[in-house]
Amino acid sequence: MSQKSEKYAREMGRRLDRLETTMTDVLGETAGIWELRRNAANRARREARRADRWRCTAWLAITALVLSLCLTLKVKADAAPVGESPIESIPIVAVAPEDFENEKIEAALLECANEIEDCAVTWYTSDTCNKQPGDSAYGITYSGLPVVEHLTCAVDPDVIPLYSDVFVRYADGTVEQLWATDTGVTGNAIDIYTPDYDYAIQCGRQSLTVWWVAPPEDTR
Repeated sequence: MSQKSEKYAREMGRRLDRLETTMTDVLGETAGIWELRRNAANRARREARRADRWRCTAWLAITALVLSLCLTLKVKADAAPVGESPIESIPIVAVAPEDFENEKIEAALLECANEIEDCAVTWYTSDTCNKQPGDSAYGITYSGLPVVEHLTCAVDPDVIPLYSDVFVRYADGTVEQLWATDTGVTGNAIDIYTPDYDYAIQCGRQSLTVWWVAPPEDTR
């Protein structure tokens, strides 16, 4: 084999080595992204099951309340004089399942979460991130995961660690759970993703109570 052929063979070998290294890195990054997505899906399923259990508990509590009320009415009716209505002396309290569920959520948060009072809450869209449709990073968060409505929020990692579970209590008392996979804010603030620009403008900037729960060490 001539020197020229040997030199060409060595060059091809080096190129193949570089190509193999590049493919290994790409496959590793892809596997990491899919692992994060799988963890997110598992987290969402766990939260859905937890919400179902809370709803079931709420309906059981309401059922028990109704049964107790019926029993009380029966006892009052048996003991009341003829012509007197026992219902007039019994206060009726309506309990909404949503109220009961929110109380359960808030109680659990206060036990294990970090609270931020007067947290600055804003909303953003993919178009307000200095990215254009067609860009490779359009709709992609700092973590490499795509934005998801009612899930993605941006945080300051020095305040709220990435991949933390974030809970926001709105002015009407409802609590929404989010996932901190993006950045772009500073201090005690979060930025919630929405695909609707008009909705983001309408919501504006609000001062709300926010809780966050740090992710497991192996997901940071």
